[in-house]
Amino acid sequence: MNREVKGPFPPEKMGVHDSVEVAMIRGRPVEDKLRIVANVEVLLTGPDGAVKYHEIGENLVTDYGDEHIANRLFDDTFDIVTGMRLGDQVAPAAASKSGAGAAIQTYLTGSNEDLDAAATVSDLGGGSGHRTTHVCTWIGGDITDPAISEVVLTDETPLTDVAGVVGDTVARFVFALTIDKQAGDQLVVTWHIDFLGA
Repeated sequence: MNREVKGPFPPEKMGVHDSVEVAMIRGRPVEDKLRIVANVEVLLTGPDGAVKYHEIGENLVTDYGDEHIANRLFDDTFDIVTGMRLGDQVAPAAASKSGAGAAIQTYLTGSNEDLDAAATVSDLGGGSGHRTTHVCTWIGGDITDPAISEVVLTDETPLTDVAGVVGDTVARFVFALTIDKQAGDQLVVTWHIDFLGA
C-alpha cells in the first residue's frame, strides 16, 4: 500500500556535533586491618631436663590489654609489661575480655615473676607484622604446687606478690591440664604477642 505524505518539509539541518564522554573510575581504598594475636608456650622440665609438660596455645588479650597497647602508641609514660603471675584455681573460668575471666582466679602466692629480660621485638617477615616476646622462668625451688592452672601477663609496676586486678592484666591463659610443679622442676612461659597488618 502506498502512502503519500505532503509537504512543506522543514529544511534539513546538517552539522557536526562533538561529544565527550568522561568516565571516572575510583578504586577501592586499601584497607589495613590491624590484628593482635597472642600465643603462649608453656614448658615444664624436671631436674634431669626431661620434659614433663609442654603446651602451646592461643591466649586472650583482655580489654585492658587492648587499652594498654593503644596507650603505648602515643604515651611513653604508660607502664610496660613487667612480668607474670600464676594461679591454681580448680576449674578456672575461661579467659575473657573483661569481668572475672580477665584476671587471676586464685593467685598462687609467691608466683609473681619479673621478666627474665627486657621483651624483644622481631619482624615476622613479608610485611606480615611484628612480634613481641616476653619470657618468665620459675626455677626449681621458686614455687611448688600440684595444680597450677593459669598464667597472666601483667604491667603492675613494681610487680608485687598479690593477685593483681583486671586493671593490670594485659592477657590471660588457662592451661589445658593442671601443672604439677615439684621441687627442682623448672617452668618457662614464653608469651608472644603478634601485631599483624593487612
